[in-house]
Amino acid sequence: MKKILITLLIMFAATVSYADSVLIEGFEYGNHDGETPVGWEGSNGTWLSGYLEQDHNRTPHTGNWYAYTNGAESWMFMPLFMNSELKYRFSLWAISDGGYQLEIWAGNAANSSAMTQLLLDDIVSSGSYEKFSVYVEHLSSDYQYFGIHAVQSYCGDCILTIDDVVVDMVGKYDIAVEPVNFYTVTPPGTQTEFNCRFTNLGYEPANVLITCISDDFTGTQLFLNGTACTSFHAEPDESVDFTGIATLNPDMPLGTMGFVDIMFTLDCDCATAMYTLWATAGYDSTGEYKLSTMSIYPNPSNGSITIEGNGTVTISNVLGQEILKKLITDKETVSLESGVYFVKINEVTKKVIIR
Repeated sequence: MKKILITLLIMFAATVSYADSVLIEGFEYGNHDGETPVGWEGSNGTWLSGYLEQDHNRTPHTGNWYAYTNGAESWMFMPLFMNSELKYRFSLWAISDGGYQLEIWAGNAANSSAMTQLLLDDIVSSGSYEKFSVYVEHLSSDYQYFGIHAVQSYCGDCILTIDDVVVDMVGKYDIAVEPVNFYTVTPPGTQTEFNCRFTNLGYEPANVLITCISDDFTGTQLFLNGTACTSFHAEPDESVDFTGIATLNPDMPLGTMGFVDIMFTLDCDCATAMYTLWATAGYDSTGEYKLSTMSIYPNPSNGSITIEGNGTVTISNVLGQEILKKLITDKETVSLESGVYFVKINEVTKKVIIR
C-alpha cells in the first residue's frame, strides 16, 4: 500500500511540475469585446479584446478570449518585476492573416521609450496558431515591465491575434512528463499500449535516459517515431511524444491493479520525472468474459455519479483514503468534490474523474 500511495503522489506531481509561472494570461477574466484587455496598458489603444466561442481548452489557446490588433504599430505593457539574477522564459501563441513583426521587450515604464532590452523578435505570418518562445538567460538589469510590440510587416490590412502569454522562472535543468493515458483494463498476459509526452522545461539542452520499473509488467518499451528508445535528446522547450507497450503478467489475479513506472532521468542525474501506467487485470466489453456488470455514469462528471451494480462499493481518492463504503443492490447516486477517484465493487476498480 505504501508503494502505491507514493507512486500516486509522484505521478500527480510529475503531471503538474512545470516551471514556476509568474504570469499566465489567457485574457479570460474581466474583458469586454472590443475594449483594451484588462490588466494591460496600451500606448494607442490598438490592442483590443476579442471573443470567440470555443469547445476546447489550451489547444492551443485558453478558452474563448484573446487579444488582437490591426494597427500598423501597436504596443501593450504589463507590470511585472523581473530580477536580473534569475532566468525567465516568455511564450505566447499568435496567429495572423497577413504578416506581423512580433517583439517582446523589457523596461521600467509603460511606454515604448522605456523599453530597453529586446527579448524576442520574430515574424507571425501563419494562418494557424504558432507558439513563440524565448529563454532569457541574462537581463541587463532589474525591470518593472515587459512590453509586446507588433508592427505590420508586409500586409496592408491584417490582424494579429495573441493568447496564452506566459512568463516562467526557469532552471537550468527542468523536465516534466505528462500522461496522454495512464489507466487501462487488460487481460492478464496480454500487451497494452500507452502514450505520454516529455517536455524539456529548462534552458539547457537535455540528454535523457529512460528506465522502466515494474513487478507487474514485462517487456516494457518506449518508441519514438516508431523506433524503440532508451535515451534521447531534447532541446529547450521541446516536447517529445512517446508510444509504449507493456505486457501484464499472466499470473495477475482478476480484479487486481498493477503498474509500471517510466523514469526519465537527465544524464547529469540532476532532474527526474516519472510517468506511471496503471492497469486492472480484467476484460473489457469486447473480451470473452466480463469481470463485472458495474456501470458508472456520467464519467467524467461535474459533481455526482450513478453507480449501477450489486455488491459492496468502496470509493477512494488518489491518496488511498476511503471516501465511502456501502452495499448497493441496484444503483446509487453519489456526490463528490472535484478530483480523481477509484470506485471498487466486487474486486473490480474503475477510475472516475469529477470536474
